[in-house]
Amino acid sequence: MRSILLLVLVTTIWSCSSEASKDGDSLFKDGKYQEALAAYNSYLSSNPADVKTIYNRGRTYEELKDAPSAMKDFQQVIKMDPKNVKAYLSLSKMYYNSESYTKSLLSAEKALEFNPNAAQGHFIIARAKHQMGYTKNALESYSTAIQLDRNYGEAYLYRGALKLALDQNRKACEDFKKAKNLDVDGAQDALTKYCR
Repeated sequence: MRSILLLVLVTTIWSCSSEASKDGDSLFKDGKYQEALAAYNSYLSSNPADVKTIYNRGRTYEELKDAPSAMKDFQQVIKMDPKNVKAYLSLSKMYYNSESYTKSLLSAEKALEFNPNAAQGHFIIARAKHQMGYTKNALESYSTAIQLDRNYGEAYLYRGALKLALDQNRKACEDFKKAKNLDVDGAQDALTKYCR
């Protein structure tokens, strides 16, 4: 009888804590980041090794503009799951945003070791190389991102900007048009300013 009660108790606790993680996901999706953070913390207090929830909490910190906490969670995910492509890409994006382009490049390259078809990885590499002045390599990486995902609007926009800097105006305008058709912010402005 005791073992049955113990099993019921454990099952109840697990399903409640599992609900806290799902609640966090729903709250995050609704843009309620503080509430999502509380739900993730509640879940992780009894499930500290749940990689997916740690990653999701990191994304929540990112939305709350708490970069140090987000980076700490992404690094913890990588420590627990060294092949976690999403964590490498998120870390890479954060490094890029803090203008640590070499670190951004290295993290994105690590992600591509485990998934060479991750268009976002090629895009982040292109952005970092673009900032570092490696224009030819950046152009190739933007193109690879687009080959992997024909609807990657931002890749078209930034590749267009790079082509513009390389005096490839007609090709730049083609990329800006594709970005506009994919509803990318800034694409219409680029078309208006540079393409007649």
